[in-house]
Amino acid sequence: MASYIRAASLGGFEELVRSYGVNPIEILKQVGILPSLLRDPDSFIHYDHYLSLLENAALRCQEECFGLKLGALQNISTIGLIGVYMSRQATILDALNVAQKYVYLHAEGIVFQVSQVNTQLSKLTFVRLSEYNTDVPQKSQLAICLVTNILKDLIGPTWHAEKIHLKQPTPKQAKVFTDHFACRVEFETEEDALYFPASFLTHKPYAFINDDLVDRLILQQLETQSSTKATLDTALIESSVRMLMATGDCSIENIALCMGMHPKKLQRLLKTQGTTYRDLLENVRKKEALRMINAGNVSLTDLALQLGYAELSIFSRNFKHWFGISPSEWRDANKQAFAH
Repeated sequence: MASYIRAASLGGFEELVRSYGVNPIEILKQVGILPSLLRDPDSFIHYDHYLSLLENAALRCQEECFGLKLGALQNISTIGLIGVYMSRQATILDALNVAQKYVYLHAEGIVFQVSQVNTQLSKLTFVRLSEYNTDVPQKSQLAICLVTNILKDLIGPTWHAEKIHLKQPTPKQAKVFTDHFACRVEFETEEDALYFPASFLTHKPYAFINDDLVDRLILQQLETQSSTKATLDTALIESSVRMLMATGDCSIENIALCMGMHPKKLQRLLKTQGTTYRDLLENVRKKEALRMINAGNVSLTDLALQLGYAELSIFSRNFKHWFGISPSEWRDANKQAFAH
């Protein structure tokens, strides 16, 4: 099954490439990514194309720290409303467990594991950075940098890792890594990993980021869907549903948690707008199904999983109930329309 990654993972890419005097559009087209996909953070990009993009950009820009510098431009808002969901968990460990469930949607080719090294030390290890187990130093840099920034957002701005391990060869600019992470960085190791004090796992996420983060994400959502006539509350509910559908955690309780309200209050809010949570979930699924089918860059099986269906057959049955034809018939008709 093909792997995909959200376009949000390339936040800051075009600006960074241009800072080296290189045209980012040329690199995007070279690896088969439509530049327009970067305008919608929730669109999906083929993971192999994404890996090629990072490595090619590093070569074109002659920058061995490209992934590190791109990761430095990203933070918890890069992963959208799931970041709000993480920040409202009881502990950092709970937040990381949420991220482990979610990360395959944000970047299906990445999986990380949290484990205890000893009573004082824990580590976060990245696995499956590449589908073919090839070296992807820029992706490794970006992944560890992004997770470090997310942990800073969750724990506090002065937090830093105890040490960083990277499988890549020792770069000429090794000091850049040490300075950025403010800790010891070891290269040519057996795994890509981030080590930190185990005591932080029991900490409550840094509370003050929540309201500001929610406000920023609402604005981002409204900017990307400027034609919406929904209220701010409805826009936020729908955004939360979109982000949580594929995780298996898209219950009304978890949506309410994202919004910082009691589930019963959320039910009352939806009732005043003449709808229910079940109807809203179905409407979001319908809109997302059409958006992703029309984009044409995701298989129907992957699409069904992204919408939270356990099987393609269940999605196909619902799609035909909504629109009168199967998703494959819709896709074929859509291709023919564009062909003419």
